[in-house]
This record gives sequence, structure tokens and C-alpha cells, in this order.
Amino acid sequence: MHNLDLDAFRTTLETGGILSVSLVAQGGFFHVEAETRRGEAVLTKARSTVLREFRNVQRATLMLRELGVNEFSVNTENWRPEQASIGRATRPDRAAVLREALTAAEIKRALDMAIKQADDPNTVWVAHDDLFNAIETDLAN
Repeated sequence: MHNLDLDAFRTTLETGGILSVSLVAQGGFFHVEAETRRGEAVLTKARSTVLREFRNVQRATLMLRELGVNEFSVNTENWRPEQASIGRATRPDRAAVLREALTAAEIKRALDMAIKQADDPNTVWVAHDDLFNAIETDLAN
């Protein structure tokens, strides 16, 4: 069985070397197998012999579609969806880190906008006392 990374798979497909494509389940994952003119082949990670695995059939389908594969078979004989989480690293702290990064990015955008406005020569500056007098007048009405 041959190993094809994504670039080799694409090239083989474009040159007509791939006769058929199958999405094959093994445990909680799916991988891509192809019948080529030189025999069986599997899709591997770049510069590796490790299978390119998909937990989600939709992602595999989208990737195959982007490559130009419009027809393929799906073999779910050995599919065990309950095994998809086995070996998957959990990162509960990751959500908190991403929320903090989003908050920091929002603060930075607001600060950058305020600095840009302050540097604008067309900005009209209002004295502190005048601003609060206008606010008190609006609240009184």
C-alpha cells in the first residue's frame, strides 16, 4: 500500500492516476483510501507515514470535494463513534485563554480607535466643565 500526502494525492488525482476513493472508518476516526493505477494508497499527513484521520465525516467530505473528488464510497463497518474521544487531549483551560485573548483584542481595538480619533486634526476638543454642564442640562430636560 502506498502513502500519499495531500500534495501527492492531488497530483495523482489531477493526472488521472486515482481510479476510486473510499472513506474508511476505523474506531472513532475516518481515513481516506484510494485505488490508484499502481495499487492501493492511503492519505497520510505531510512528510509522514501517519494516516490523516478525520473525526468528522463532513470535514473529510469537504476536503475531498476541494480536491475535486465528487464521488467516493464510505465504509462504516469498523466505525465506533464512542472511541472518537480516546486519545484526544482535553484542554479545559483553552476556553478561558481564548476569552481573555478576545477581551484583550476588543480593548486594543477601542484604544487604537481612541488614539486615532485623538490624533485626528479635525477632532473638536470640549472642555471638561462644558461637557458636564451639557450632560446636566440634558438630564434636567
